[in-house]
Amino acid sequence: MIRLRVWANAQPMGWFGHEAAQYFFQYDEQWIKDEAAFPLAPQFELRLEPHRGDAIKTFFANLLPEGTPLDEVLNQIQLRDANTFEIIGEMGADLPGVLSVLPEGKEPDTQQKYSELSKEELSQRVQARAQKKPLLTSNEQTRMSLAGAQDKVGLRYDGKRDRLYDSVGGSPTTHIAKPDSRLEKYQPSAINEYLCMKLAHEMRLSVPRVDLIQVPETLYVVERYDRAVVKGEIVCLHQIDACQLLGVGADWKYERQGGLVSLKKIVDAFRGLMLSGKDLLSVQRWVMFNYLIGNSDAHAKNISLMVNSQGYELAPFYDLLCVQAYGDNDLALFIGDESTYDAVGSHSWEAFCEDCGFGFKPTMRQFRKMAEDIGKSWDKTVATAISQHQINESEKALVERIGAVIDANSKAALSMTAA
Repeated sequence: MIRLRVWANAQPMGWFGHEAAQYFFQYDEQWIKDEAAFPLAPQFELRLEPHRGDAIKTFFANLLPEGTPLDEVLNQIQLRDANTFEIIGEMGADLPGVLSVLPEGKEPDTQQKYSELSKEELSQRVQARAQKKPLLTSNEQTRMSLAGAQDKVGLRYDGKRDRLYDSVGGSPTTHIAKPDSRLEKYQPSAINEYLCMKLAHEMRLSVPRVDLIQVPETLYVVERYDRAVVKGEIVCLHQIDACQLLGVGADWKYERQGGLVSLKKIVDAFRGLMLSGKDLLSVQRWVMFNYLIGNSDAHAKNISLMVNSQGYELAPFYDLLCVQAYGDNDLALFIGDESTYDAVGSHSWEAFCEDCGFGFKPTMRQFRKMAEDIGKSWDKTVATAISQHQINESEKALVERIGAVIDANSKAALSMTAA
């Protein structure tokens, strides 16, 4: 048997390991007895008996980067052809949410330490990506993991003083920074996500605070909602995404990849966890907003829940951007039975409401109101951004394309909701 210690902040939560070619997770006895204890995920109830099988591997693998970013990270840390257990063992000091995974006998360093990161140094790290040196491993003072298919890095950011800091050891990061995508088709991307998140805030969706910094390369910086400051110390909060909730890997985050995820499956799972009516209506608005802004990449890893001893609640929304502006019209999660923007009509929303238990008429009233408001909100968002940041020509061209997408989608929505 080989195992690693799983921590929730400075408290031992349990063990992650494998025995006889089978993965397992076992809760610590003291964790189960703690009144503030919460489960790793709903399918892993609090009990002393170990949870075993592929579901454990899938849960922990969902904490890792995906695709090319993961391959480059493994190459950088010389861990090619490693299994999930080995990768988590190397990258587990700072994971998404509350978890950290450390070798047996090692405890988290409770003395939080940070070193200042100059914009010049950050710029050099961004440029080094051209040599396939991932941002995620660019801070040599720690090892961390961030889920997803984009190259990014965790850091600490003081927006008031415009100062950046690297974490030292396992000290938790407070922000995530993303430069423009290296894929030419999706360039520029930082300004896209920044503006769409700002637009979401303007439209009163729950989103974290975001910033745009130029070093001089443009980076999108988002405050981590899975972090909180308590008595001057950063405390990590537990979260799970919809893939972890449904027990599927990141390879299946799109509905077209076998139908293991869907809006119906996600909402049904949320209802099963007794999410509030307010949270369920927020999910509804998330679907509508994604349609209106052209976020065809709103997949099952892009919606999450916060977890604590009291239960579950919807996390703030993240990864909102206009993917249609790059020519992608395939929906990550279908609306009704429709998999492309062009096929979506009033019947699709009726099917969506039937699938998810929402009232059709009030849903369409809300959809129409959002479609009526989003154009003015977009213009206001763009005007504010232009007054605060230097926007280059390629970014300006993208902003124009996003505006055209929002205009076309809002007109389509108004047509669908016409009395």
